[in-house]
Amino acid sequence: MTTALKIDSCLLKPARNQCLLFFLQSSSRRLRFLYCIYLFILVFILPTNSFQSSVLKVTHARFQATKCGDAGPDIHYPYKIKGQHQHTDSLPGFELLCKDNLTTIHFPSYGDLEVKSISYDTKNIHLLDPKKCVHHVFLNLNLSLTPFHYFYVLKNYTYLNCSTALPPPFVEVPCLSAASYHVYTVDSALPVPGSCEGVKTVAIPFAYSPYLSDSILGLRLTWDMSETEDSKTINHTRGSHTSRNLVIGSSMCVFVMVMLLLISTKIRVAARNNHQKEEQLLHS
Repeated sequence: MTTALKIDSCLLKPARNQCLLFFLQSSSRRLRFLYCIYLFILVFILPTNSFQSSVLKVTHARFQATKCGDAGPDIHYPYKIKGQHQHTDSLPGFELLCKDNLTTIHFPSYGDLEVKSISYDTKNIHLLDPKKCVHHVFLNLNLSLTPFHYFYVLKNYTYLNCSTALPPPFVEVPCLSAASYHVYTVDSALPVPGSCEGVKTVAIPFAYSPYLSDSILGLRLTWDMSETEDSKTINHTRGSHTSRNLVIGSSMCVFVMVMLLLISTKIRVAARNNHQKEEQLLHS
C-alpha cells in the first residue's frame, strides 16, 4: 500500500491504532509532519466545528419566525403555534392558535383573543377582543396564572350595575348594558349610588370612555420569564461561543508547541548529521 493510500485510509476509516503504528514506524519526517496535521484536525478542528454548527442550528431554529396567514404577526420564541410542526422552542402559556388565517391566544378565564401584533423588543403583545367589548375582557380576564400582565399602568375601578341610568359625568358602558340595567366603570374611591350595586373592583388600564375606541386601543399585554429565559438563551449562546474560542485557542497553542518541537528536533538532527559529515571528511 502506498503512503498516499495509507493516509487516505486513515482519514476515511476508524483504524486509528493502525494509523498510529504506521506513524511511529515511519522514518519520513515529512510523513510525520502530515500525520501531526491530520491528528490536529481530527482531535480539535472537526469537533469544534461540529459543536459550533449545532449551537448555531439551535439558535437559528429557536428564533426562526413563522406566520398564521400572510397578514399575521411573526411568531417565534417564546411563542409557538399549537399543532404546527416547528423546530422551535416555546414556553408554557405562550402557545398561539391559528384558524382561518387568524392568530389567537386562549385565556381560560375569558376565551380567545385575536393577536394583532407582537413586539419582541419591548415584550408587547397587542390583542383585540372579537366581541369588541374590551371592558368585558377587563372584567373577566385573570392573568394571575399566566406569564402576562397589562402593559399600561393600572388603577382600581369598580364596575357598577345600576337599575336606572345615572346622570353625567357617569358614562355607561354600552356593550355591557341592556334595557333593564346599566353598567358603569367608576373610581373605586367613589361611593356607590343607591340604585347601583358594585359588581367587581379590578385593576385595569382605563375606565370606559366613548372617545377610546376598543378596536384601536384594544389590549396590550407584556410578559415575564423566570430568571428571564431571554437571558438564559443569550448567555447560553455567549457561553457556547466562549467555549468554542477557548477550545480553538488551546488547540492552536498545542499545535504551535508541536510544530516548535518538530522544528527543533529537525534542527538538532540536521546539526548532528552535518557534524557527522564533517568528522567523516576530517578522517578521510
